[in-house]
Amino acid sequence: MKITTAILLPGLDGTGDLLGPFAAAAPERIRTIVVNYPTSETSLAVLEQCARDKLTNRCIVIAESFSGPIGVRVAADDRVQALILCNSFISSPILPALRHLVFAPFFTIPIPEFALRFFLLGRQADPMLSESAQHALRRLPASVIAKRIRQVFQTDERNAVRSLRKPVLYLRGLRDNVVSERSWRALEAIRPDAEIVKIPGPHMLFQVLPVECWRAIIKFVETSAAG
Repeated sequence: MKITTAILLPGLDGTGDLLGPFAAAAPERIRTIVVNYPTSETSLAVLEQCARDKLTNRCIVIAESFSGPIGVRVAADDRVQALILCNSFISSPILPALRHLVFAPFFTIPIPEFALRFFLLGRQADPMLSESAQHALRRLPASVIAKRIRQVFQTDERNAVRSLRKPVLYLRGLRDNVVSERSWRALEAIRPDAEIVKIPGPHMLFQVLPVECWRAIIKFVETSAAG
């Protein structure tokens, strides 16, 4: 499988700002395109079109967390060679009924440092990364964050994954306190040919361990080509 371009789909913040370290760590032969979602937009159809507009011939799609369902949709495009999901999901990782407990006012309050480290970054994360994460989330209106989280609870792309005829890799952070092992099991049940690489890191693997993630991705792509 010969690739030249990796399309990077961001997490909940949607700005793409937090994917900078990961893009910078890409192998020289890989060109990266970071997708930026409109900060005022919550429609998955609109966000999907933003991603689709960036596709190139013989590219791979790499979707982080929130963008997993969007990655599944755009990976069906003939130009996409493979799909990589990082600490993501194809159906709601939490009971859908809990969406009714998500209120915008909750997200007007800055996330405490300890919560960022516990849920997203890990205890050993660089303080600069914590500051960057806070800044990226502050760019989103609280109402948009709440709506995107509610959409996560309603996600169901299992049929799309079942019909996807592309190699799939799942990167699993062993210290992810946001998305559980259950999300990988849901994918595996539908696509038993999907591969998983477990990395000893937090939810934000691309930011904390970018080199390790790229190593797993390149190996997967090369193995898929050989197979």
